[in-house]
Amino acid sequence: MSLTLYLNRNDWLRHLAETESRFPRFIPVIKGNGYGFGNEFLVGAAQRAGKRSIAVGTVEEARQLEGEGSFDQVLILTPVLTELEADDLRSERIYTIGSRRHLDHLVQSFQRLIDTKPNIWRDHHPEVRVVIKLQSTMKRYGFPLQEADTLEQLETIGQEAGLSIRIEGYAIHFPKDGMSAAAKETQLESWLKHIPTEEKRSFFVSHLSSAQYLRLREKYPQVDWVMRLGTDLWLKDKSFVDVRATVLDIQPISRGERFGYKQRKARKNGSLVYVAGGSANGVGLEAPVSVRGLKDMLKLTAFWLLHILNRHLSPFTFQGKRTWFAEPPHMQTSVLFFPAGAALPEVGEELPVQLRMTTATFDRYVEEGAEEKEAPPLSSAAEETNQTLGATS
Repeated sequence: MSLTLYLNRNDWLRHLAETESRFPRFIPVIKGNGYGFGNEFLVGAAQRAGKRSIAVGTVEEARQLEGEGSFDQVLILTPVLTELEADDLRSERIYTIGSRRHLDHLVQSFQRLIDTKPNIWRDHHPEVRVVIKLQSTMKRYGFPLQEADTLEQLETIGQEAGLSIRIEGYAIHFPKDGMSAAAKETQLESWLKHIPTEEKRSFFVSHLSSAQYLRLREKYPQVDWVMRLGTDLWLKDKSFVDVRATVLDIQPISRGERFGYKQRKARKNGSLVYVAGGSANGVGLEAPVSVRGLKDMLKLTAFWLLHILNRHLSPFTFQGKRTWFAEPPHMQTSVLFFPAGAALPEVGEELPVQLRMTTATFDRYVEEGAEEKEAPPLSSAAEETNQTLGATS
């Protein structure tokens, strides 16, 4: 059996509709592991929501999703500094540039394609669409405010190579925490003083509240505001998602008896409970933690002390309590230790799991809930409820 992600279909569809009402014309971000759902599934969800534009993380992801759906715009969020291919000259592609070097690479890469394939324009669009990334207090790639007055001139670059550069708009990526709504609006206003508005262009923003986003749309109607939503769209409300792992086997073990890959000795009598899901699924993976106060420091210190004693809490729960790893997770299986006398799950039973969705990979994706008659399926593969959307071996 498997590590399974269950999705409540009706709640999921309702969530997408509510998000559209709070962030009109938002663009869904589909990247990485698809926030745990898989990129192909999220493409189906975007189409189900009527979206004509999506954002992806890299040019490689854009290539992988090419046959999954048809969109008017596919915004590539990460600047490209690798060699491009002829098929990358697609009319719906929009490339993010955060520096002059990023644009120079695009031009030079496409120039090399032209040199090797003089007839390339016969089958490909001769226009390269770009979004100019503006620097925020994130200090991630982006043009600084001091260069604001020179940005429109970037369209002339590439003319000698026979390329037409079209600026589709601008983008700014704000931090999630540590910056007030007023500070974000002040920074946006500073940029708007330097950006021409005669031609209405898109301005992609992120990490704004619904109220602030709607206020910007009302205050600056000459700007085509577009909210980018990734984590806040797919993972902020997890009430419609349930992750469970199947119990595969239970083995009794006595104190001093050896077990597992490292043949460690059991410290006490109990049972080894084997459950689906291991390191390949993201079990046991941890991200760096930002400590913000004494409470966080004490909590981390307690975890470190437990780790020194080879005591590691697992993300699997039974009867409302987290369980302990018996040893580090295997690739697709985890081993839990239950002390003697403790209640045990049944083989075949499913245990709830708490995983970091942005690093998790599931064996099965299952839809639950009655399908609304007027609602088409979220993906072409989903034609009835309680259906498995996909599986990995």
